[in-house]
Amino acid sequence: MKKNLYLTVISAPQPFLVFLFVLIIAAAGCAKHPKGKERPTPEEETLESSPLPSRGEFNPDFDVDYSPLKDQVIYFAFDSAAIPGSERGKIEKIADWMNQHPQLSILLAGHCDERGTEEYNRGLGERRAIAVREYLIGLGISAEKIHTISYGKDRPIAIGHTEADYAKNRRVEAGVIRK
Repeated sequence: MKKNLYLTVISAPQPFLVFLFVLIIAAAGCAKHPKGKERPTPEEETLESSPLPSRGEFNPDFDVDYSPLKDQVIYFAFDSAAIPGSERGKIEKIADWMNQHPQLSILLAGHCDERGTEEYNRGLGERRAIAVREYLIGLGISAEKIHTISYGKDRPIAIGHTEADYAKNRRVEAGVIRK
């Protein structure tokens, strides 16, 4: 009886060890970069943020009108704050509008889809808004005329759980500050 028990103990761990080895190798291959060490995309590597203006005396919920620039919503790829080349023309149109209305300021509202934590999505929405802000500054718009805010995943435009819905929610909207 001792002999059978010994054979069972010796032969049983081998499949378990193989499984454990495969699991360790798979986990190592899927590991993310350490926090704060994520690899930026080439477009994000060169992004340097200008000092943000003070928020001023406006309420982002009541004093901002998104209708004048409603056709210039900038959309982003999943988990990215890099401005896609196809969206840059919209930012240029916002800059043209701002040059025609130099007395007005805008609020860039960053949004995300529902995936990710609240904290992560707030940060990603802010990075998206700042990326658009920096692009506008590069086009000659005064930094003091551009404010940012992030709503993260709190204000989806498309309610649903498909990739098409998610794509509509990954955006920056430009609103005119009316105060």
